[in-house]
Amino acid sequence: MLLRLTILFMVLVFTSCESILIKLSGEKPTIELRHNKAVVNGVLGKRFYKKFTRFIAQHPQVKEVVLEKVPGSANDEWNVKSCVLLHQKGMNTTLLSNSVIESGGVDLFISGNQRTIAPGAKIGVHSWSDGRKDGIEYPRHSAAHDIFLETFAQINMDTAFYWFTLRAAPADSMHYMTPQEIERYGLAQ
Repeated sequence: MLLRLTILFMVLVFTSCESILIKLSGEKPTIELRHNKAVVNGVLGKRFYKKFTRFIAQHPQVKEVVLEKVPGSANDEWNVKSCVLLHQKGMNTTLLSNSVIESGGVDLFISGNQRTIAPGAKIGVHSWSDGRKDGIEYPRHSAAHDIFLETFAQINMDTAFYWFTLRAAPADSMHYMTPQEIERYGLAQ
């Protein structure tokens, strides 16, 4: 048992959190061209951002991003870069009836200039965590919220939705939004 813990510690020390999450979940980020649309799956972060920027350079005509199975992000700093890029490029986002997006995947979705949600799509939200505290535990005026509030401003999203996600569920849980909540916070437009 001690050997396993030592190996796990060494893996944690020498590997980024993003790599660990991808290895544990098996959800490498993918982006592929299908019917002139970008189809996204997997864990978001630095790897996704690099793939996304290359994809946009290679396919500048693509204006729709379809999110299928996106279980979240492993690196918020890189994920918000992807969100802002998607929005600035004038791209729209779509969820299919079998789409499941969670956490940072929801951030990417709401970055779309126009957003479409098919009935049956699942949208999971929760508070972020810095490993010490959940986001909801920081006062509203704390600088810990700045990266998210600034991103919401850049993508033209009402910050009421950000505060809702923090209250919806703790970081180690997930709340799947009801149709009423989706409408209340204007996720489809």
